[in-house]
Amino acid sequence: MGLETLTDSSARIRANELITQKDSIENEIKEQEQILKGQGVGMSEPLVDRSGFPRDDIDLVVVRTARARIIALRNDHKDVMNEIEKMLHIIHAEAKAKTVVKEEEKEHSMYRDLRNECFNEEREGVAYIVFACVDRVTAFALVNAVAPDSPASEAGLQRNDKIVRFGHLHADNHRALQAVNLLVSESENKSIDVTIERGDEGQRLVLKLTPRRGWGGRGLLGCHILPTKGAK
Repeated sequence: MGLETLTDSSARIRANELITQKDSIENEIKEQEQILKGQGVGMSEPLVDRSGFPRDDIDLVVVRTARARIIALRNDHKDVMNEIEKMLHIIHAEAKAKTVVKEEEKEHSMYRDLRNECFNEEREGVAYIVFACVDRVTAFALVNAVAPDSPASEAGLQRNDKIVRFGHLHADNHRALQAVNLLVSESENKSIDVTIERGDEGQRLVLKLTPRRGWGGRGLLGCHILPTKGAK
């Protein structure tokens, strides 16, 4: 079976089989080493005397057989350890992938829950999604200023709007707005969904914001945002 076809479960089964095989090899190596010890030699002592004749104080056949077996077992052990390492890489990669998928599913599920509690509305040519409920996501940034005729202004963003979500970013992952800056720089001329909270009643809206140059001012958005107190 090729490595590319192994799943996490089959890799775990194969790893357990290999570990059992490794333990068996190690036990046999110890047995063969005990045979050599019984002959009073190891793996490197000469099997001839000073005159060049075969030693008569040991069983040469037993020693040669044990040494050859140990060499073969050590090679097998090396191969098994390499296979175990490959299985562990597969298991760890699968575990990491499952963690990422679970985080994405959790985030998407939360966003779907929000959308299920809202209704669509068109207002002055700007597409809004107006949330009729107070969702469970908290604001992490405040819009401090919006330049006229800027991408932010065209999207409908206003001063004192509180940002709840900026694309896939929210209160738990924006990294003191650094992730927002990175997303904006990577999304030039691409639409980003921005969920904001507006007014004393905390009305939730989703605006379509498209970062771009050449609008007549500085930056890609034309607005200034600040992290709210306690934002991560």
